[in-house]
Amino acid sequence: MGALESDVCVVGAGIVGLAHALEARARGLTVTVVERHERAVGASVRNFGHVIVSGMAAGEPLRVALAARQRWLELGRRAGLAVLESGSLIVAREPDELELLEAVAADPARRARMLDRRRTAELAPIPCEGLLGALHCELDVRVDPRQAVAALAALLEADDDARVLWRTRVHEVHDGGAETSAGPIRAPLVIVCPGPDHDWLAGVLAPARPGLTRCKLQMLRVRAPWGRACRPALLTGLSLLRYPGFSERPGADRLAARLADQVPEIVRAGIHVIVTQLPGGDLLIGDTHEYGSTVSPFGDERLDELVLAQACRLLGAERLDVVQRWHGVYPSAPGDPFLIERPLPGVAIVEIVAGIGMTTALGLAPRTFAELGEPVAAAA
Repeated sequence: MGALESDVCVVGAGIVGLAHALEARARGLTVTVVERHERAVGASVRNFGHVIVSGMAAGEPLRVALAARQRWLELGRRAGLAVLESGSLIVAREPDELELLEAVAADPARRARMLDRRRTAELAPIPCEGLLGALHCELDVRVDPRQAVAALAALLEADDDARVLWRTRVHEVHDGGAETSAGPIRAPLVIVCPGPDHDWLAGVLAPARPGLTRCKLQMLRVRAPWGRACRPALLTGLSLLRYPGFSERPGADRLAARLADQVPEIVRAGIHVIVTQLPGGDLLIGDTHEYGSTVSPFGDERLDELVLAQACRLLGAERLDVVQRWHGVYPSAPGDPFLIERPLPGVAIVEIVAGIGMTTALGLAPRTFAELGEPVAAAA
């Protein structure tokens, strides 16, 4: 079997791998994507489809998220994928939450505004009793996570200078290409995007980031308790502890201390509540956070109960009918959320070591190519 030749070989067809493959094509490079499954089934399709630009830390993470947002809009138009520019709505029911949201609203880089009860009710079908205010983060966008990754892959499959090899395993990666179950691939540049499954990168290829582990989350799909669309993503004060764009601001420590005292079980489980609506009307809700090099394959019903209780309070529902439950797993590490390593000449490992792949992957890819520091020769 003759070798396949491309300028770039990308290992992994999740959002990070597809982002780099699409960036290669934007630079006029031929690309081959190798994916062991017959379609993307990992964290890239098990999330909210929420591009939470507002929650990114100032500096490089925010710049990357803004670039990713623009790329989502461009690629959405090309792929026929709905990218909703309806923002996020973060509700405040306690004074410390309101104070923190007002600080975010005062930051012009976040393009966010405070809303009173009336304006909040106009944007979302949630009860306003006891509501002190809400922050509308206008930069945030969202997609249907169950369609988005497939739509991006379809763009590559329709491109004569790109190929996607599904159900293809990579046996070895080396300077100059990769050995796969479909035969050898020769490429001056190989970009490996393993997600949480980095254990197969044995020896010199294993990512070296201290503290690299895995994060498991539990999520649910429920029937909407009301009969109208809710375009913004919905969040609560719990999310203000989750994202650096909020948690690194003055006042966040006081909020964290209050929540740890009032709802310790929720804080220990890393629960924060996000609600997004699928095109058919059902809601995606979550999530929890469990860390470890080997995470349990089993769900914890108590954690689902806690998430559902918080979601019921947010939505003003007595109960929510669960349609599906699932786990997502992504790589996690302290420090810079972007891991770009060069273990061998012509080989890069790229990981987003936080739960912000949908938010940042499309903006990270240009930075990856810039950091590689060498031109990529055209395939012969």
